Amino acid sequence: MTEQTKGVQNSLEGVTMGDEEYEEVADELREFHELQNTKIFLETENNRLRNQIEILTGELKGINIAMSSAEAYLVSYENRRKNCAENIEKLKSKRDVLMAEISNLHLKIKAAREDEESSSNLRERLKDELHDIKGEKALVLKRLNDIKTGLQQISSDRDVKLPYLKWYDEILKQAYNVFMETQNRMEVSLILRKR
Repeated sequence: MTEQTKGVQNSLEGVTMGDEEYEEVADELREFHELQNTKIFLETENNRLRNQIEILTGELKGINIAMSSAEAYLVSYENRRKNCAENIEKLKSKRDVLMAEISNLHLKIKAAREDEESSSNLRERLKDELHDIKGEKALVLKRLNDIKTGLQQISSDRDVKLPYLKWYDEILKQAYNVFMETQNRMEVSLILRKR
């Protein structure tokens, strides 16, 4: 029995009530306790979801950095590959004139091919990593959707049980907007990476 309940009971000791009135007061006290417990639960749930948002936001930043690095390397690799192909074509057209330098050029071509092969292997690994990152993104998006569903459930519970707490609604809307902005940024990032 809480202090409030004891206070109510003490204040009611001098008042004579019928069983029906006493039951009505007891029902109101139970409902009050239930509302207090619901409020504590919702505050705890809200804090847990905020922590999840911070963790997922950190993961998304890490994924974006890795994706940017992979894209920069792919651009660099493509430029190097084009340069190597151009050099090989120039060497073929000047072969008759540059016969004295053939042995030296063969060494350079061999080194370029090894570099291209190494780069090709690295490119394949980066493609695999990019695929894994996309999978992680899908998982993060699923988590975001799960959180969104949880927030909607909390909002529904709030509407049913605590209609007078309007500021919860504002917090939920802000969280939803942050989720949607994050999802939109990731979709734009994917579109830009595909180009």
